[in-house]
Amino acid sequence: MRITGGIYRGMKLTGPSHHGLRPAMDRIREALFNILAGFFVGGSVLDLFAGSGSLGIEALSRGAESVLFVEKDPRSLRVLRQNLQLLQSRGEWDGTKQIQVWPGDVFQVLPRLRGEGRKFDLILADPPFPADLWMKILETVDGSQVLAEDGLLVMQVRRDRTLPERVGELTRCRRRIYGETSLEFWRCAR
Repeated sequence: MRITGGIYRGMKLTGPSHHGLRPAMDRIREALFNILAGFFVGGSVLDLFAGSGSLGIEALSRGAESVLFVEKDPRSLRVLRQNLQLLQSRGEWDGTKQIQVWPGDVFQVLPRLRGEGRKFDLILADPPFPADLWMKILETVDGSQVLAEDGLLVMQVRRDRTLPERVGELTRCRRRIYGETSLEFWRCAR
């Protein structure tokens, strides 16, 4: 697993060593960030179900000012922290970008973020496919109102899963298919 673009391009990340973690494939991650090119200048990112951190670190590499990683699995948190330490130990991170790791359940963290008045320009969600959490994610992101007005939510979804065009104030604006994975792009209609 490696970073595909930006200032950390080519950096190898520690991958998962346990079953059940499905990191974003390099090809899909590269396609996603090519679609989002130019979006990251000064942006804030929320990486839900962060796993190894590959999506959030890719966002940092491509210009995000801040990333908040949310992960509840202790093994995944260890891998995530190893990757962030690797960034620091290699001198790749100069300390100007704000990086936070919040251990916890996404569905408990999102209301906390709302309570703090936090808003994010980009929310990345790569939940475990077997859990079938996509609708719950959409409903919770919509209800928590942590997506900035012109922000974008991107979810990795199983290709065979059909989601509605609109959930609350979130409207799907794009869908791209890569093998068995669909990238779903949602905007806030506020």
